[in-house]
Amino acid sequence: MEFIPPFCPNRDCRTHREELESPKSWFLPRGYRMTKVVGPVRRFQCRVCRKGFSSRTFDIDYWVHCTVDYEEVRNLLVGGSGLRQACRTLRVSTRLLANRHLRLSRQSLALHSLCLEDFRLNDSLVLDGFESFAYSQYYPNNLHLLVTSSSQFALGFHGAVLRRKGRMTDKQRKMRKELEAEFRAPGNAIFRSSKQLLAWGCHLSFGSGQLPIRIISDKKKEYAWALSKIEPYCQWRDEGLLVHQRIDSKAPRTLDNPLFPVNYLDRQLRKDLAEHVRESVRFARRIEHSLERAVVHLVHHNYFKVFRNRSKDKRLTHAEKAGIDRTLIERLRERSLKDRAFGWRVNLEPWQKDLWCRRISVPVHPTTSVARHLMTA
Repeated sequence: MEFIPPFCPNRDCRTHREELESPKSWFLPRGYRMTKVVGPVRRFQCRVCRKGFSSRTFDIDYWVHCTVDYEEVRNLLVGGSGLRQACRTLRVSTRLLANRHLRLSRQSLALHSLCLEDFRLNDSLVLDGFESFAYSQYYPNNLHLLVTSSSQFALGFHGAVLRRKGRMTDKQRKMRKELEAEFRAPGNAIFRSSKQLLAWGCHLSFGSGQLPIRIISDKKKEYAWALSKIEPYCQWRDEGLLVHQRIDSKAPRTLDNPLFPVNYLDRQLRKDLAEHVRESVRFARRIEHSLERAVVHLVHHNYFKVFRNRSKDKRLTHAEKAGIDRTLIERLRERSLKDRAFGWRVNLEPWQKDLWCRRISVPVHPTTSVARHLMTA
């Protein structure tokens, strides 16, 4: 089948976003170029901006010299394999696999954003987070999840870098002070991270006509504080249009617990992602990469995983249970493993842009070459 470029990849060109009457009127064919990876690749030139590009520009494997099976990469990731174990299975380097995880995370963010364009929320929202760490236990982080109550559909995900707390020896306190001279986690990180997710969740509920807005969380004070600062929804609490149910986090984590949806996802993340297994030596070296792998896992949970193992319909996913059309899911799911997602062409929410652009980071500077290499893991 002849490849026809869908748009000009130059974001400053008017043909980048405009829908043209004739799909072949805005570009010129410029022959082929030979590659060692896939053989001959078609070249094109835009008639408007005169920029050149190829068919590989629109492929998920743009600018790569070694192709891998992305479905196998995802299955290894969500199946509990550590980075080096997966590298041995795929016979690739850690740098290459870290790059493919980045590509998969951006494809996953685009898939999630496109599926939510016409999404109508008809369920309560459950918010919680769990703590992990990246690079060192002196740099803990909190991963927040916003989930629908009945379908366990992961709506939003955000991370926050925290300051190490808890019981420490004098030596550990001295080490923390030395490290904080270089970087100290910003204050109120949990409040700011949860506020961003809650504001988006309230807006999604209101836009879907879901009133009153019901939010379930544990008794962490930052969540109630965040809700009290979100305009205009904070003013609706007295009128009964916003209901915040607070549950003790120490309550039994059973199906009857209103926090079960996030408790279930917490367990899945701990079980499926090697870096979050407790007392593990397979910890993440960078929080950016840790968040990207978590995004891949959550999108796999939403759009690829069966809603219930004992369900009669083995094609029913959490996203379809939440109300998203199955045909749309299957079409976008196929595209996500093949067609490149352009971030500036997708309507990303602020929490998605933070993950896409790697705005959540810990600027540590290792000195040895081995440590610098491990930072890519």
